[in-house]
Amino acid sequence: MPDAPPLPHDAATLQQMVRELLATIAELRSTIAKQDEHIHYLVRMTFGRRSERLEGPTLFDDTAGPEPAPAPEPGPQPDAVVEVKRPGHGRRPRSRDLPREEVVVDLTEAEKSCPCCGEGRVRIGADVSKRMDYRPACLFIREIVRPTYVCRNCERNGRDIQAVQAPLPPEPIPRGTVAAGLLAHVLVSKYCDHLPLYRLEGVLSRLGWDVSRSTLCDQMMACAGVLAPLYERMCRRLKNSEALHADDTSIPLLQPRRTAHAWVYVGDQRNPYTVFDLTDGRQQEFPLKFLAGYRGFIHADGYAGYNPLYAAGAVHVGCWAHTRRYFFEAKESDPARAHDALARIRTLYAVESDAKDQNLTGADLAIYRREHAGPVLRSFADWLAEEVPKALPKSKIGEAIIYAANQWPTLVRYIEDGRLTIDNAPAEQAIRPLAVGRRNWLHIAGNGGLASAAVLLSIAASAKRHQVNPWTYVKDLLTQLPARTPQADLTDLLPDLWIASHATLANTAAH
Repeated sequence: MPDAPPLPHDAATLQQMVRELLATIAELRSTIAKQDEHIHYLVRMTFGRRSERLEGPTLFDDTAGPEPAPAPEPGPQPDAVVEVKRPGHGRRPRSRDLPREEVVVDLTEAEKSCPCCGEGRVRIGADVSKRMDYRPACLFIREIVRPTYVCRNCERNGRDIQAVQAPLPPEPIPRGTVAAGLLAHVLVSKYCDHLPLYRLEGVLSRLGWDVSRSTLCDQMMACAGVLAPLYERMCRRLKNSEALHADDTSIPLLQPRRTAHAWVYVGDQRNPYTVFDLTDGRQQEFPLKFLAGYRGFIHADGYAGYNPLYAAGAVHVGCWAHTRRYFFEAKESDPARAHDALARIRTLYAVESDAKDQNLTGADLAIYRREHAGPVLRSFADWLAEEVPKALPKSKIGEAIIYAANQWPTLVRYIEDGRLTIDNAPAEQAIRPLAVGRRNWLHIAGNGGLASAAVLLSIAASAKRHQVNPWTYVKDLLTQLPARTPQADLTDLLPDLWIASHATLANTAAH
């Protein structure tokens, strides 16, 4: 190690050197701190649990003052019966709609004879044991027979024979080789159960249909063309929502390889539809085009791509779940401030939970929020104002504090209107299955598949939202839509109205 250079004798110069060294040390400590928290974040995302749940009590959990003294234990009461409610467990009840098959395990005629006197024994009852069983799915050929009739009298007299035959019922794919039921099965398998077409190719081959995935892909695009008018009506109805939720996620796109984006829009209770819009990119022009003319509330994160909508008259409602996620990511590097913010956010969600337990809606909900969440928000705003100047902008806690401060006007907007929600959870829940799907079917082949995928994803998501059996719903759509004229009213086929008229078909298969 080389010898250190001699220090100057001037005290003023030495003081300057000390200041420079202290500044360098502070800068190095800041760099190391940022690197450490980034390493902790990468380690947790790679090897650790990604759950954002906090264990144990945090600040503001105890709002009722000091803990009361424990009450004295009551004496024994032999006559009292204490009923302990156990958590639910054991077998779940079977659906009553399942078909039943009876298998009788009987004695032989010799075994029915009494060993004592030889007389035949009489049946006095039976024990029934129930077992859930399974029969593999099967393909079948549906032969459509259309008899032809002629007039023999006209034939004998040399006139036109007047042959007549019933017209062929409309099919989803004209002159195709597959019917609505099989098309619905493929559609549900991919867009509800997230099976890629190459796996369905093997499944269908085992059932007796040797089909290529390219053929299946063409058939799905043909189904999207049939379902497109209903999708467009759902999109128009969605824009009538007083408040909707919006989010997006990326999807790999081929030919050439690049990144597409899936935008999800979730309507309110009067327009209960979940629709997707898939685009080649994430520019602000896409949500602006899809929601052109919308003037209601939009629950969304802080993505700037929605800003033209807000400038055109829509009102941005911030997402507390997204804000909380920033502070959660900072809890390893700055636990004191991160847990302080997380505790305040937990209190806001506790207010929402209490309001839900009381079934508060509309103006009553807004009044309750202002009374109980308002003081917490005002305290939170003061805390942010104090912490913003202290926060290192590029640190995790700095990003969380600055994001919350910048989004504050939109984050407090929900307490003024009972139609609004505290976060953007409906959109995040609607788009989460897409992350499962893209891990299975990996990508979309090209731009031509974006519009088709948007239609099929929207039908599947809306069926799931209404807890309707997706296969039954899609099969009925593929049966009825080809028979409708282009100007026909499709209102009765919207999922909420369809299930109202097919109540017996509703089940939990969409979960």
